[in-house]
Amino acid sequence: TAAAPLRSIMQRSLDLTGGKPLEYAYAWVLAVESSVEGCLFEDEDDHDPFYFKCSAIDTDHRLFEDKDEKSLKMNLKDWLQRDTLYLVKEGNGYTTHYLCDLFFLTKNREIVLVDVTGLDNVDKVTKKVNNHVGFMGEIAGNEKMAQEFEWRSVVLAPGLKGKDTVEVPKEARKSIRVIQGRAARGYLRGLQQMYRYTRQFEDDEEDDEEDDEEDDEEDD
Repeated sequence: TAAAPLRSIMQRSLDLTGGKPLEYAYAWVLAVESSVEGCLFEDEDDHDPFYFKCSAIDTDHRLFEDKDEKSLKMNLKDWLQRDTLYLVKEGNGYTTHYLCDLFFLTKNREIVLVDVTGLDNVDKVTKKVNNHVGFMGEIAGNEKMAQEFEWRSVVLAPGLKGKDTVEVPKEARKSIRVIQGRAARGYLRGLQQMYRYTRQFEDDEEDDEEDDEEDDEEDD
């Protein structure tokens, strides 16, 4: 399960604001939530939820070739399971995985790439989003992969502040969604407290003020 690697890494660091701790935290919460609810990301008004019910977490697979990080594996049908959340294999000789930290296959044959980032800079998060836009364009030109699966991306950027907004190009909004700031932190569920604790030495109070202003504008 995700609990074991999360427990291991948390013994070394309580910093949930980025890197592996943040990835494992999301893996744990999304696995549990999908197991209970049978879907993920249902809170997004402009998108349908992903129908996925996790019964296992796999840490032994990658979507892209080990030696060519941008070359998609062509045998996905041989091992990709609908009830499994994949936490990508990295380290110990493996390079950083391209585009995503987690992925899963929905009952509607959607492969969902989940890109977790602790970045709090709009330009850097936008660069990540543009990588997904480029990938979706490449998939559209790959007849085999386009026919076998629908491809979707979710970028989780909890470090962005209330007034910072990353936009997805209009032509890519069906395939890519960016969940940022308070909304992304909300998907940490009970682990939000740990996230906020590790941020409090930076700009947590300022972030709260901006989020409150955003809420006031919505109320008006």
